[in-house]
Amino acid sequence: MKKKVFTSIILLGLLVSNISFIPEAYAARLTRKQKKEFSYIEAAKSSFESKQYDLAIEYYTKAIDLNPENAESYAQRGNARSLSGDYKNAVKDYTKALELDPTRENIYYNRGIAKSNLKAYEEVLEDYTKEIDLNPDNVNAYLNRGSTKVLLKQYSDAIADFSKALELDPKNELAYYNRGVAKRSNNDYKGAIDDYTKVIELDPSNVDAYNNRGVAKFYLKDYNGAILDYTKVIDLDKAFKRAYYNRGIAKLGIKKYEDAILDFTKELEVDPKNDSAYYERGIAEAKLEHYVSAIDDYTKAIELNSDNADYYAERGALISKSGGDLQKAEQDLNSAIKLDDKDVEKYLTRAIIYCKRGLYLAAIDDLNIIIKIDPNNTQAYDLRSYAIKSMMAEQKK
Repeated sequence: MKKKVFTSIILLGLLVSNISFIPEAYAARLTRKQKKEFSYIEAAKSSFESKQYDLAIEYYTKAIDLNPENAESYAQRGNARSLSGDYKNAVKDYTKALELDPTRENIYYNRGIAKSNLKAYEEVLEDYTKEIDLNPDNVNAYLNRGSTKVLLKQYSDAIADFSKALELDPKNELAYYNRGVAKRSNNDYKGAIDDYTKVIELDPSNVDAYNNRGVAKFYLKDYNGAILDYTKVIDLDKAFKRAYYNRGIAKLGIKKYEDAILDFTKELEVDPKNDSAYYERGIAEAKLEHYVSAIDDYTKAIELNSDNADYYAERGALISKSGGDLQKAEQDLNSAIKLDDKDVEKYLTRAIIYCKRGLYLAAIDDLNIIIKIDPNNTQAYDLRSYAIKSMMAEQKK
């Protein structure tokens, strides 16, 4: 089973405002209707600045009723709606603003943010691209387009966007950070480490960068380096989610099982519902032959997450290994295979249990499944040979 370590990605979500001001001398020449519109816009602006978004929406709506051709009012109402969480209507407002003024900067950008919250990622890419066409120096548009490409698993294209953002702003911490995420997702762990290191140079207190650099080091099997980074995370923020867990996983990598158990225990103090921490602590306890404690931890992991096949498989294997109830061990492997019927290790474990119980025909059936999935699995051939001989010997009695 591939170890599950935890990382994160930050998406930029900055709304850019285009609030315009009417000079006092010009305002004096407005018609009564225009002055009323202007007063609504001023009231909306004031409400927006004080974060009273519902009130701002109300005033912008009144201004639009008076003048439905003002792109600015639609754009600003869209901003207020977006910040209040009404993304669908925000998109409608931005779209109307663009119909009235298609060359206006920042509206495509803001519509992209609203669509991102609606998870319409392909349309988000189109909006950020249009924004970049209008304003090729918009660093945030490259950042957001790159982040969206990460969500769509277009990692190479995302890296290109983050690199472009860094050309425009060489000290942009977020561009380095998100490029590191994209590189790690693209299996370029060394490149990710370089980017996270740059983030740390720019901001030595960036906890996420230390955590993600630790993850990249873990995948390169630099467990000691990963431990140092996770320790830094804990020094900076003892409540950082999964920090103790991640460090425990790295300690398993260098076989420091007792230290790993301490970290998983600490993680469970921070997050008592972390089923993975119970499972991994069980792994460490099993390595130290603390079988009862290990089985208890696997059981707790199953109670918290009954859909994880590995939890059942590991508990069943350990019950079998430690001389426990083989029928219970078999039941665990049945549950594991029901959840994951493609893992040969689970079939092999169940076949061993069948052999221990003298159920050789059932064992042979499992071993045949393994050989069909993996024709080069020598363990399966050897155990099948043993099962056949044992079954023939039983028949001769």
